[in-house]
Amino acid sequence: MISSKLLPRLSNSATAQIGSVTSRAALGTTNPQETATPNLPVMPPCDYTPPTYTGPSKEEVLRVRKQIVNPAVHRQTYFKDPPLFTAGKGQFLFDHEGKRYLDMFGGICTVGAGHSHDKINSAVQEQMSQLTHISNCFVHPKISEYSQEMVKRFPADSGLSVVYFCNSGSEANDLAMLMARAYTGYPNIVGLRRAYHGAGVGTLPLTSIPAYRHATQPITNITHVMSPDVYRGFWGGSHCRDGLAQTLKSCDCEAGVCEASKNYVQEYRDHLHNLCPAGKGLGAFIGEGLGGVSAGIQPPIGYYKEVFEITKSYGGLNIMDEVQSGFGRLGTHFWGFEYHGVTPDIVTAAKSIGNGHPLAMCITRPEIAEAFANSSFHINTFGGNAVGCATGLATLKAIDEDGLMENSHVVGTHIMEGLLQLQQKHEVLGDIRGKGLFIAIEFVESRSTLKPLPNYHLNAIVERVKDLGVIIGKGGVYANCCRIQPPMCITKEDGDFTLAVLDRALTEYSQGQLNVESFNPNPAK
Repeated sequence: MISSKLLPRLSNSATAQIGSVTSRAALGTTNPQETATPNLPVMPPCDYTPPTYTGPSKEEVLRVRKQIVNPAVHRQTYFKDPPLFTAGKGQFLFDHEGKRYLDMFGGICTVGAGHSHDKINSAVQEQMSQLTHISNCFVHPKISEYSQEMVKRFPADSGLSVVYFCNSGSEANDLAMLMARAYTGYPNIVGLRRAYHGAGVGTLPLTSIPAYRHATQPITNITHVMSPDVYRGFWGGSHCRDGLAQTLKSCDCEAGVCEASKNYVQEYRDHLHNLCPAGKGLGAFIGEGLGGVSAGIQPPIGYYKEVFEITKSYGGLNIMDEVQSGFGRLGTHFWGFEYHGVTPDIVTAAKSIGNGHPLAMCITRPEIAEAFANSSFHINTFGGNAVGCATGLATLKAIDEDGLMENSHVVGTHIMEGLLQLQQKHEVLGDIRGKGLFIAIEFVESRSTLKPLPNYHLNAIVERVKDLGVIIGKGGVYANCCRIQPPMCITKEDGDFTLAVLDRALTEYSQGQLNVESFNPNPAK
């Protein structure tokens, strides 16, 4: 259960849970033999008991999912033996048999304040009992209350003071592009390779991860510039990131001067020179606070500052996609753009904004909003609805009252330090990156060639991590990365348990104890 006393309860027991023994139920494992196996990590205690599940059987749920639910959903199902989750509390999930798991992915970086947060639930229930829905073309108080509170979360001198609410990050980014084009009068939008901005008809061309792109999608006036990836890119090394985790590559950068950043910036400058030869025609550039689906790609020091200036010189607007990096997750700043020291013209946000409720927003300056309003009639039936606004307002309060941004910094740093130690032990860990509770791990076959670890190998590792009681995410342009983006209420003890589980699973993998070939989609005949 989350409370304002969360931070004082954090301990410094970095290895207290490692090497202990626990029960099968606590681990959430599906292997009965593990009840007698020594040295399994022990999950921190939880005082919540989930209600008894009385719904359809797991077999029935999976049958319907496979036969009736769109196959695009079924084929992305995590795990060979997926848990049937029926309850959640704080940082924990429970399956239909009452087994407990530590959720280190937060429903894809969405449950920020914690599962079934008491105060958020109360606010939703209270609003539902009064007014469930009235579209934003009618007047109701919650959208005004929520808008005022949201604007307070942005720097006073940013000019970001006009909010439009919608339902998903895809919608928010689509809206941002419409606004930019309406204001500048120019159609061209430039994004980063390896970035993800949504799955709609408007945003898919902007998404530059092969697995999500369709051969039939129209790509009009959208281009991509080289990703400023200091790990896999042409430039970058051990002094190029602003943060604790650096790449294992060497570089010639001096203190305070990142040569890699200069080179990636020049790529952007050259791109615009070819795209807009007359110095005009740029609608917008869009970046990410930290790479989301790309698994935490972290631009080098100073990259966005120079890129934003170049965008302005071509008459374009700067958009920052904060769908995954916003709401204090980075630990030191509420928004990723603050961490980079820039001020966007438009910011989009979703996921943690509603703690699991379908909610998103696009915020901009008054003159941009006015140009958009004058360009066409635009309405979103559910955007800014009463229940959504009540949820978002309660979520903002929970982030403040529970000290979740500071907790993200304290616990995230603790986890990052532990991962860097594991990297020294396990050669398969090619890169550790991120900030706060936005962490990614890139797995490789070889640190010298950076050859990605095959996806099915990673699936075997992630499955074992799940069996040991921890849920982590996957991502990366080569699908060879793990993502740690948990509810921001987790503790250091949860971090220690996660590190111990990862260590155990990686040790078993390196010793050939995991049945990796059973995950191979194309086994040798």
